[in-house]
Amino acid sequence: MIRYALCNEVLQHMRWADACALMACAGYAGVELAPFTFAERVELLDSDARAEIRRTALQHGLEIVGLHMLLWSPAGMHATHPDPKVRTATAAYLAELARFCAAVGGRVMVFGSPKQRKAIPPLTPQEAAQLWLDTLQPALRVCEQEGITLLLEPLPETNVVQRLSEAVALVQQAAHPNLRTMLDVKSALAETDDVPALIRQYAPYLAHIHLNDSNLRAPGYGATDFTPILGALRAVGYTGWASLEPFDYYPDPETMARESLRYLRTCERA
Repeated sequence: MIRYALCNEVLQHMRWADACALMACAGYAGVELAPFTFAERVELLDSDARAEIRRTALQHGLEIVGLHMLLWSPAGMHATHPDPKVRTATAAYLAELARFCAAVGGRVMVFGSPKQRKAIPPLTPQEAAQLWLDTLQPALRVCEQEGITLLLEPLPETNVVQRLSEAVALVQQAAHPNLRTMLDVKSALAETDDVPALIRQYAPYLAHIHLNDSNLRAPGYGATDFTPILGALRAVGYTGWASLEPFDYYPDPETMARESLRYLRTCERA
C-alpha cells in the first residue's frame, strides 16, 4: 500500500497539534512540512521548538516525511541569481534547512520554489541549471551526513528544469548519492497525458510523489483519474511517500483532506 502524507500548509490555519490530530483521524501516515508555516527562517526555531514539532507529530502517529516549499521564505533567496552573494546566502540557508529537516525527522527535501530558481538574464536556463547544482552543494553535504535525499522538482512555472527528463539529466550529471528527482502529478500533466508512462520510464530516479490535479485541487476534485497513476507506482515497486499537495483547497481544507484520501484509497482498490 502507498503511504500517504499531507502537506501541512493545507491546515496552516490550525494549531499544529490540531492539524496533526485531523490528519491522523483522516488516515494519513505522514506529514510534509512547509518551513514558512513555522517561522520566516528556520534558524528562529531552536532545538526545543524543533523537538516539539517532531514530538507532536509522533504523538499522533504521524511521520514527518520531509520539507517542501523550501524558499518561500525568507525574502531575497535565489539559487541561480547572477549575483554570487545572493547564491552564497541561499546556499547557506539551504544547508540550514537540511539541518532543520534532520532535527524534525524528515528524510526528503523537495526543491520546487520556481521563482527562486528562475534564470535571470543574461543567464540562460541552461547556465542557471548549472548554478543551481553549485548552490546545492553545501546542503548536499549536510544531506549526506544526515541521510536526507534532496529532490529536484520539475515545474512548468519556471524556466529552469520544466520537464522530468531535464531533472533526470541533472541528477545523472551530478551523480550524487543524495540527489534525485520526484514526480508532481500537476506538473507531469503539463508535459504528457500519459503520466503512468512517465512513471514507468523514470522510476529509478523517483524518490517522492506529489499528488494534485491540473486544476490545482486535490485528487478527486479534478478531471484526472488517479487509478492508473497509482497502479503504475505499484507496478514499478515504488516504496516512497505520496504527499497530497493541492493549491486550491476546495471545498474547504478539512473536507478536502478527508475526502481526497478516501478517493485515493478507492482508486487503489480499483
